[in-house]
Amino acid sequence: MQTGSTHMMPDGFSGPPLRLGETLESPPPRIDETTAAELVRGNYSIEATAKAIACERDATFLMEASDGRRFTLKLSNPAEAPLDTNFQTEAMLWLQRADPSLMVPKLVPATDGKVEIPVQMADGRTSIMRMLSWLDGVPVAKVRVSSALRRDMGRTLARLGLALRDFDHPRAAQDIQWDIKNASRLRPLIASLPDDWIRGQMFRELDHFDDAVQPALAALRQQVVHNDLNLHNVLTKPQYPDLVSGVLDFGDMVRTPLVIDLAAGAAYMTHHDEGALPSVTELVAAYHTVLPLQRDEISLLRDLIVARLVTTVAITEWRADRYPQNAPYILRNNGPARAGLERFAKLPRKDVTATLLRAFQME
Repeated sequence: MQTGSTHMMPDGFSGPPLRLGETLESPPPRIDETTAAELVRGNYSIEATAKAIACERDATFLMEASDGRRFTLKLSNPAEAPLDTNFQTEAMLWLQRADPSLMVPKLVPATDGKVEIPVQMADGRTSIMRMLSWLDGVPVAKVRVSSALRRDMGRTLARLGLALRDFDHPRAAQDIQWDIKNASRLRPLIASLPDDWIRGQMFRELDHFDDAVQPALAALRQQVVHNDLNLHNVLTKPQYPDLVSGVLDFGDMVRTPLVIDLAAGAAYMTHHDEGALPSVTELVAAYHTVLPLQRDEISLLRDLIVARLVTTVAITEWRADRYPQNAPYILRNNGPARAGLERFAKLPRKDVTATLLRAFQME
């Protein structure tokens, strides 16, 4: 038995299997580039070549048209309910109206005007096809993140939050494991991790989460949020390295406490050379200038950031073991998340929270 907590599980935990959701437990649909090009020709009247792009759950392609235009073609995981796909679609349409200047993909209508097209896969299951505008830029994960870029990421995330403030959908409150408020359910996955230190640290963080964080979440501001500002979902351009040029991937959207969106983005600042806390504070402070935070939200921010790091390590380890052929893509955020957990383990919890409150003059 692990020691130090009444919540921890034994190494040999063999309770009921954790259900992470159909799309996390199902591989992406199998479709080749020739078929993708045929689908675009038949439904959008566009002659284009297709290049597959690695993706966690969907089949995704870069479509390069003969006239030079580029698009993103996405075919949803057949395990994803059509209404869940529509949640993402309606959110993107909402953003186009609420803040057209936001650098997010725009939906491209098919020749019949529809933006969602059912496609039957070879195995008989149905996928929803959508085509999006292509956003130029380099993933922030591939560049050195400057202080100015961190601040622009914070402002951009806040603008997304403001634009989505009044958006709703029948599937907005869907139950997804990437929603940090569900972190405690990851214990069965954590119990199987071979690294003693990381396993113990993750259990200790979840114990605190259960006792002090989760009960406080219901009282916080709630709305639909992007929920995945990881460094692979944010683009920048070499000629403008301090500015965000695009935000991708609306597949983890959910109605949840607003601050969870910020915590998810801030979690990817914790492994930077400049230090976990200064980098996080820069992003959070910039967010605050656009969408002011409340004291209760800031008080929980440290623990929510760590809960996101725990979630990232647990889910990616599990999925990489389940789908080894896609492991390099699945694990792309695993190393930074582990590094973030190690850094926060060295910082007293109260000191981190006090630093954040002091930064916003809320001590």
